[in-house]
Amino acid sequence: MVRLTMLRSFCAVVEHGSFSRAAQQLGITQPAVSQQIRRLEDDYGTQLIHRKGGDAVLTEAGHAVYDYARQIVAQHSKSKAAAQETRQTYADRLSIAASTGVGEDFLPHALVSFRERLPDVRVDMYIGDSAEILARLVREHLDLGFVGRIQRDRHLEFEHFWEDRLVLVVSPDHALAGRGRLTLDDFLSMPLVLQQPGSGASGALQRALDAHGIRLQDLAVVGEIGLQESTKSVVRTGTAATLISHLGALRDLQEGRLIELTVEGLDLKHDFHIAYSRDWPLSRTAQAFIDVARTSLATLGTSYR
Repeated sequence: MVRLTMLRSFCAVVEHGSFSRAAQQLGITQPAVSQQIRRLEDDYGTQLIHRKGGDAVLTEAGHAVYDYARQIVAQHSKSKAAAQETRQTYADRLSIAASTGVGEDFLPHALVSFRERLPDVRVDMYIGDSAEILARLVREHLDLGFVGRIQRDRHLEFEHFWEDRLVLVVSPDHALAGRGRLTLDDFLSMPLVLQQPGSGASGALQRALDAHGIRLQDLAVVGEIGLQESTKSVVRTGTAATLISHLGALRDLQEGRLIELTVEGLDLKHDFHIAYSRDWPLSRTAQAFIDVARTSLATLGTSYR
């Protein structure tokens, strides 16, 4: 099979009239050039270059092949330049999906900064649970996903984005609101509403429970109610507690609508990640959004701790 490297070596030998000068121009050894020419001649089944002393002279067949080879090498160079040019321009549309913790509370700040940098780019953002977002990244070829969980998938790449934690929150009117700290037994017996199973928060909670040999079924779960805003709405009534991202609960905590309780011995680490497809390179627009999001995180991050 003819390879582009063979044609490139062939053209260099013809144009420089010498194997040694061609090797110097290509930045490879002379034996490597000779091998490429031999393989090319084997493929064509005829001699293309006549070696005469230190000179290289085209045979009649070589003359016939050279014009085509030169065009192929030139077209490859042009196509490569065209591809590089597209990487220097911005797409006019960006599709993002995000889990509720980062999508409802942080990314809007990043979108404002991104809009200032690239005002002509339309950004479409979908909010959902992490499992659904990862499925849509593969199925619908979205540009970026911001999720609270990772999974093994040969089609997806993950970058760590934000080190967060889950917080146990209750209404100020809840019977345990003044306790501050709870034992693990207290936690196991209190009524809870949780986010749906595909959420990053549910996955983080399960990992924390696994360290104590506790199953989700062992908790006093009174309902699984959609995503973050749904669970917070139920908790504000004072009837149950929930575990959600600190990032997502921060505003309610600061304004006194929710109260945080600490559970002794329960490690509620909950990180966010950027996910995107491994099957095609990130567009310049998508990379620009990641850069803006990380800059916004560095600027606003201390207020989210």
